Amino acid sequence: MEAQSLAKSIEMLRALLEGKTYQAIAKESGLTRSAVEQRVRALARDLQTIVGVEGVDEDEEPTARAMRAQGGSYLEALEHYRPQHRVSAGKRSRTLTTEDMERAVAMTRERSNCPNRDVALLLVLFSTAAKPLEIARLEVRDYISEDGSVREESVLRADAAINGKARPLFFASSSVVAAIDAYLEERTRRRQGTTTCAEYRGLDPQSRLFLTASGDEMPIKIRAIGNRKHHLCSMIHDIYRKAFARAGFDGVSALCARRTVAKRLAERGCNVDQVGSLLGLTDRNSVRDLIQSQQESARSLKAVLRELV
Repeated sequence: MEAQSLAKSIEMLRALLEGKTYQAIAKESGLTRSAVEQRVRALARDLQTIVGVEGVDEDEEPTARAMRAQGGSYLEALEHYRPQHRVSAGKRSRTLTTEDMERAVAMTRERSNCPNRDVALLLVLFSTAAKPLEIARLEVRDYISEDGSVREESVLRADAAINGKARPLFFASSSVVAAIDAYLEERTRRRQGTTTCAEYRGLDPQSRLFLTASGDEMPIKIRAIGNRKHHLCSMIHDIYRKAFARAGFDGVSALCARRTVAKRLAERGCNVDQVGSLLGLTDRNSVRDLIQSQQESARSLKAVLRELV
């Protein structure tokens, strides 16, 4: 999308979010109603797929009503939109292979300025189907219990989930656990978010699970739009973008990992309801579209996630 054309599409999306109809926008722009709708919806899909729109699943159909209902979130996503990262229609459905994931982890371990943290972040992304903002909101207590043991079957808290609804969260993979433990050991050595108590491995249970290199919380920007609050963590999106760029994955975003997890779960015998539960999706058709499967057998989520990465 050329710069001038993109600017026009952004202008039309803003007009729609302000309440104008496609017909009115078409009249002002000199385009047909159909052309306006196609351009606005294409931009909205890019925002959902590349940046992530809070409260909107990346595969949700961007109707005019739905976009206006989440107008503040789309405007927030626009501020972080990088056109050079847009994904072509042919790549939107791409999932990552085991080799892709291994390459991303290896390149991150070699080139990241904070390798222990960033490898752990990648593996959590590949194994939980959580969104970047949700991962940024995870706390130490979500991962370990008071006695320091790993919570293999945890919960993504409602106040951490983008849709505000709690859902299952698993730390069952030995690779994921080893990576997070290595990072937490580094945090302890550097006294980042530590306490004088022995509980929770000496870490503050309500401190964020993943911190900045200097030991602070990753900043989450909050904007009030009317009576609603909208959140975005640019730092964690940038960490993932850099990780995929190092691995040479053109057009791949963190949200591709969510689709990858869904498909890998289905291929290993999890049914539509189980995948939906992990991803926080209640519409079975949306889940089927995501995994492109009618799979209805059911293995234990925990057992499958144990072997996923």
